[in-house]
Amino acid sequence: MLNPVSQDHRMPPTITSSNIREMVRNPLQFFQSIALEHGDIVCYRPAPEPAFLINHPNYVRHVLVDHNKNYTKDTYSNRLFGKVVGGGLLTTEGDQWRKQRRMMQPAFHHTRLEQLDGMIVESAQSMLDGWQQAFESNRPIDIAREMAALTLTVTTRSLFGVDLGDEVREVGEIINQAAADLERPSSPRLIESAQKFGAVIDRIIQQRKQDFKDGGDLLSSMILARDEQSGDEMTDEQLRTQVMTLMLAGYETTASTLTWTWHLLSQNLQYMDRLRSEVRETLGERPPCYADLDHLPFTDMVLDESLRLFPPAWTLGRRAICEDVIDGFYIPENAVIAICIYVLHRHPKFWDRAEVFFPERFSAENSRGRNKFSFIPFGAGPRQCIGNNFGLMEAALVMACILQRFELHSIPGMEVHPQALFVLRPNRDVMMSLHA
Repeated sequence: MLNPVSQDHRMPPTITSSNIREMVRNPLQFFQSIALEHGDIVCYRPAPEPAFLINHPNYVRHVLVDHNKNYTKDTYSNRLFGKVVGGGLLTTEGDQWRKQRRMMQPAFHHTRLEQLDGMIVESAQSMLDGWQQAFESNRPIDIAREMAALTLTVTTRSLFGVDLGDEVREVGEIINQAAADLERPSSPRLIESAQKFGAVIDRIIQQRKQDFKDGGDLLSSMILARDEQSGDEMTDEQLRTQVMTLMLAGYETTASTLTWTWHLLSQNLQYMDRLRSEVRETLGERPPCYADLDHLPFTDMVLDESLRLFPPAWTLGRRAICEDVIDGFYIPENAVIAICIYVLHRHPKFWDRAEVFFPERFSAENSRGRNKFSFIPFGAGPRQCIGNNFGLMEAALVMACILQRFELHSIPGMEVHPQALFVLRPNRDVMMSLHA
C-alpha cells in the first residue's frame, strides 16, 4: 500500500466544496476554471468518493493507454448509459469487452465502410433537394435539426440497410426519447424508453435473420461475425445491445460535429470559400465517394479543428481499481478520474490561440511534434471509439455534398453557446440562410 504523502509522491490540490455547485450549473466553465487555477491535476470532489480532473496529455496517456488495465469504466454516466443499452461495447469490461471488440471490428473495416458511401451521398442529396424550396423563398433553416435528421437517416440505413422504410421514423422517435431521458436520469421514463428501444431493435433483427442476405450494412456484418478464438457468433441479445449502443452513441455525435462545423464556418467565411474551392476542384459536379476523401485535405483540417473546439463526447470518465501515482501525484483506490476533452483541447501549453478557429493548425507541418494525446475527440487507447472512421467519412461526404450546392451564413445577432448534455449541443436552434 502506498503512503499518500511521501518523498516520491504527493496529494493533488483540492478545491473547496462550495465550487461544486458550479459543476452542475456549467460543467465546461467549471472544469476550465479549476484547470487554469490549480493545474493539470486537481481533486474537485474529496468525498464520498474522491474525483480528480486530469488535464495533461501525458496524464491522459497514463490512464487510457499505459495503465488502462487499472482503470475501469465503472462511473455514474457509464452505468446510466448501460441502463438503456445493456452490456454493449461501451459499458462492458475485461474478457467480455475484448471478445465483443474482436467480433465488432470487421463491421468497421474500410472495405465495409466503402460500401456505404453511396447511401450517405444519396441521403444528403435528398435533404438538399428539400432545402431548395427554402433557398428559393429565402427562408432560413435550423442546421442543428437538419443535421440530426440526416445523420439519423444515415445511421439507420447503415445499420439496417436501405429497406427499413417507415420504421426509420419510429426508430428515430424512440432514440430521441431515450437520448432525452438519459439527460433526466431520475425520470421513470428512462427504463420505459430503453424497453421500447430494445423491442424495436429485436423486431428488426428477427426480420433480417428470417430471410438473411448480406446487404453490406453493419447489422449484416455483425450477424456474420464469428469470434476468431472461440468461433462463437453473436446471440440475439448481443446483437440488440450492440445495435442500441451504435444508434445512441453514433447518430447524435455526428450530428453535433456537423452542426458545430457549420456554425464555425459561418463565422469564418474565408474558410467556407476555401472549402468550396477544394470540393469544386476535386469533384467538379459529380457526387463525392469514399475514394475522394484522400483528396480533400482541407476538409479534414476543418473537421479536426471543429472536433477540437467542440468535441461531441466532451468528457469521459474512469475509476481506479488500485491506488496509483500519476506524475508524482497520489491517486487512491476507487477514485474517479475525469478527462474533460473540451478543456484538454484548449490547454494553452499545447494549443496556441486555443479559442481561435484555425484549421491550418492541423496541417502536416503544424501537426509535426504535437503530443497526440492533446487531441482525443474519440478517446484513446484500446477503448477508443470503434466508429470514428465511419463518423469522419460520413461528415466529410455530407460536407462535400452541401458545399457543392450551398454556402451557409449565420443569422446576424444570433449567439450560440455549447451546452454540455449527453453530447455537446448548441444551447438553441442554429438558424442559417442558404446562398448559392
